[in-house]
Amino acid sequence: MKNIFKILTLSLVTIIATSCDRDSGEYPYLNNRVNTIGYTSSSSTLFVEDGEENTVPIVVSATSIVDTGKFSVSIDESSTAVEGVDFTIEGGNEYDFESGNIVSIFNIVGIFEGATVEGKTLVLNLESADFEVSSKKQYSLTFVQFCPFDGLETTSYTAYPIANEKDAPEFAVTLVPVAGSINEYTISSGWGPNFVAWATGSSDFNGLYPYSGTIVINDDFTIDFVGDDPWATGGSGEFSPCTQEFSYTLQQGLFESPFTVDVVLRPN
Repeated sequence: MKNIFKILTLSLVTIIATSCDRDSGEYPYLNNRVNTIGYTSSSSTLFVEDGEENTVPIVVSATSIVDTGKFSVSIDESSTAVEGVDFTIEGGNEYDFESGNIVSIFNIVGIFEGATVEGKTLVLNLESADFEVSSKKQYSLTFVQFCPFDGLETTSYTAYPIANEKDAPEFAVTLVPVAGSINEYTISSGWGPNFVAWATGSSDFNGLYPYSGTIVINDDFTIDFVGDDPWATGGSGEFSPCTQEFSYTLQQGLFESPFTVDVVLRPN
């Protein structure tokens, strides 16, 4: 399954099979053409997994069989990915175009620790003093951190709620799987057992109105929070399979003044 999602590219790398050793003299109509090189595609996405090779081949093609020549790549200033942090370029930045071929390939390796779920993009410029460079001289590769999700690694969490731009008391909570359901968990308190006491400044409310409910992890890793009480009108957010963190925003009808509560659950 993970290999299916490894590389999404706009062209088939299988054209490398067309590289050949034949003499260009067999094709006299090619002899007087100016040899031009360019990327065979404009962009792709690499889903970077922990412990995997995370390598993507980048293909440069010529318009005729190459006798000799070099090309180089440079990182465009528009790139958000950083070399050595998010990726490495195998073999450096300059390459020999092997004689007798019409394609040349170099590899880029994604670094899991630097990748993010949102994605970072590398933009590579193609340059050469030996060949003309076609309009296909820029290539974009986006690195996206990808973690296969087979369920929670732990059900023990620490919650960090924020209301009205202030930190509410953090609290420990255990997520309890819902029997017969997939990726659904009950939670005894969505904003903390003493949240209302903190919000009102009255210890009389300690342990009251805890905002219990059920968290549902959807297929796209968005989450729904379904409150148990009529005033606990629920909320929504996101789950990160890589960090195993939940983040959600709760609506409420308990207080007369309308406000929401942002909560982050981090695994213990």
